[in-house]
Amino acid sequence: MSKKLLFAVALICVFTFIDSLAVPAFGIAEALTPGTKAPEIKTSPGVSVDVSITAPAPKLSLEETLLVGAVASFFGMDVKVVANLYSPPSSPTVTVEATIPRTTVSEPRVLLSAVYMSQYYEEDPVTVIDMKNKGQDWDDIAEQKGKGKKAKPKKKGSNFENDSFIAFVTSYYDVPPAQVEKWLSLGMTETEILFALNLASRANANVNAIINEWRKGESWEAIGRKYKISMDDLAKPVAPRKKFNYVLP
Repeated sequence: MSKKLLFAVALICVFTFIDSLAVPAFGIAEALTPGTKAPEIKTSPGVSVDVSITAPAPKLSLEETLLVGAVASFFGMDVKVVANLYSPPSSPTVTVEATIPRTTVSEPRVLLSAVYMSQYYEEDPVTVIDMKNKGQDWDDIAEQKGKGKKAKPKKKGSNFENDSFIAFVTSYYDVPPAQVEKWLSLGMTETEILFALNLASRANANVNAIINEWRKGESWEAIGRKYKISMDDLAKPVAPRKKFNYVLP
């Protein structure tokens, strides 16, 4: 074989080897190019979480919106904090990845009981709700949070949730406890009672007259129009007659 042919073969082999080295380098450079779609990161499915930092909170009903606002007003809390504690059954859940689930309650009585406890014992309401959701009863929570705190007796009794709701309503709207108990015995929910009382206060009308209209099938919106209450004001709480006085129900 001539020297020229050997040189040509050797030259081809050198270029082939260099080209093989360049291919991976091109691939890495292409991956770092701005605008290239990032690979999908897979995480554990089925995690229900709060996305309120980056997206609007689930839409609440008029009654639920009023409850959240009234609790915030009565206890002097940020309405957003209260909203993040309450997740009624009608609100949708959102599943996303790599975030922490919310600690919430779905019942108005439990929400009020947890906030009463947290305010009384100067504790984060999320901590109280988490303890409750893990199976502790109100007696246990009161005993743990009451340790070392003078002049703050432990709350006993299995009716704490009912007592919390009645105490809240009677203080906020200045109605007798027996009247609240009567409405509950008629099958009205906590949020329905609050809405009727708030509408009556805003319209300066008799609350039983409003409840009678509602029980006959009139919607809150229709009753509000009758008393010239705008839609924007229907779910806004009136100012409480009394605020939280740091006494447990």
